[in-house]
Amino acid sequence: MSRNSYRSFLRLLEKWPIDTSKSGGRDLGEHLRRQVTNAFKQGDATVVNENECQRILSSLERLALNVHGTKFPRKLQSSSTGLSLDQCREISSTEFMETVQEEEAPLYSKVFRKK
Repeated sequence: MSRNSYRSFLRLLEKWPIDTSKSGGRDLGEHLRRQVTNAFKQGDATVVNENECQRILSSLERLALNVHGTKFPRKLQSSSTGLSLDQCREISSTEFMETVQEEEAPLYSKVFRKK
């Protein structure tokens, strides 16, 4: 029975995109792949709680298929900050986060940083 759950998770992960602008464990697709790998260490031979697997799988499938997003469409295309989707993606990218961290670093760390 765990063979079916394992294969279902693999099919789900094929649908789940990897956001290349986020790295270092910040991407949900990357995190899910790691969790499935940890949960099914022996592949489809791993003994798992089938009910729990099916509950998690159905929740993730609803997210991947954007069920609630299509059922309840948003009237506004901005976030609570007033930024567009593209602006939010840009701000949450790894490159932007590294730039902000460098700018916020104290002066002495910038001066004495080894290259």
